[in-house]
Amino acid sequence: MERRVLGVVRTLTALDRLLDVLPLLADDMRVETRFAVAAGSEFAANLTEQLHLTGAQVVDWETALGKDFDFAVSPSGNGPLHELEMPVLTLPHGAGHNKLRATESGVAAEVSGLSRTQLVHEDRVVPAVVGLSHPSQLAQLRSQCPEAAPRAEVIGDPCYARLRASLPMREQYRSALAGDRELVVVASTWGPESLFARWGDLPKRLTAELPDHRIALVLHPNIWQKYESLQLETWLSTALHNDLILVPRLRKWQAALVAADVVITDHGSLALYAAALGKPLLLAAFGNTEVVPNSPMALLGARARRLDPTADIRPQVEAATPLPDHQQLADLTFETNPHERLRGLIYRHLELPEPPWPARPEPVELFTPR
Repeated sequence: MERRVLGVVRTLTALDRLLDVLPLLADDMRVETRFAVAAGSEFAANLTEQLHLTGAQVVDWETALGKDFDFAVSPSGNGPLHELEMPVLTLPHGAGHNKLRATESGVAAEVSGLSRTQLVHEDRVVPAVVGLSHPSQLAQLRSQCPEAAPRAEVIGDPCYARLRASLPMREQYRSALAGDRELVVVASTWGPESLFARWGDLPKRLTAELPDHRIALVLHPNIWQKYESLQLETWLSTALHNDLILVPRLRKWQAALVAADVVITDHGSLALYAAALGKPLLLAAFGNTEVVPNSPMALLGARARRLDPTADIRPQVEAATPLPDHQQLADLTFETNPHERLRGLIYRHLELPEPPWPARPEPVELFTPR
């Protein structure tokens, strides 16, 4: 082993993002990866346990601060990253930078992940590299934190690349989840403007009114962390009795999205992934006050059909269509060849030659519900 990489996680969402980066180091026994939890998030409960469940090698934060690591990757600019003694790469927390920075009282007028509040500590830019998923985000960064702009690098989105690589096998994913039935995926971000907060009984209505479909519910990891499975299953009791698939909290939503015939969602990252993939899409909620104006997410919100809770659901689901000009939205959100870009960046900072095999996205893992 010649180099050691540290994966920094503050939430389950961060862990989910990092697990799309780890395959870039596959088969290279020169590089070892360990993980550490950066304290400070209200959604960090049981995070170390979740890391262990993935089979990760976990170190405590004090160990991470030492000189045992050559490079760190964090899908967030939050937390005590300034304490680390190695170069740090920050990645977008979701599908680009489309949300305003959350605060205890609501949101700030700052782009989450690109704000000076997150990237600068005591007048020092903390990340060695600020990873962007699209060139358009450079203008956002220059506006939000101009001193960090020289450290920006466009890397694309490995998660989106893996979803696209999975599409040719969509029927296999759908068969594993729904058999020969059509699959409706309901996906909720977290917070007071989310689908789950605004329309929590939608899964119950869908399973009752569409018994010939299979309904799958994807909840943001922060919802899982806040309420845990017993409470969620209690709230969803009737829907689960009616054959609802409650998609596990980590690494299974990707297969559900690939398999989906229709996606009903809100302003979470999964909406952008679904729209960019050309999935028929309906919005059951949309937090306009949380979305960055003129961002790809704002464009999605302006173009997508809304699900009317006062009308019959079946005809609305059956009439769902892909977002108009969805390829344009994809082109505005994701840069191409993220695996090549990101692997090259990591190995440059590790000061190692890249492996001779190509860096390309692998399809996401199949998911068969219990």
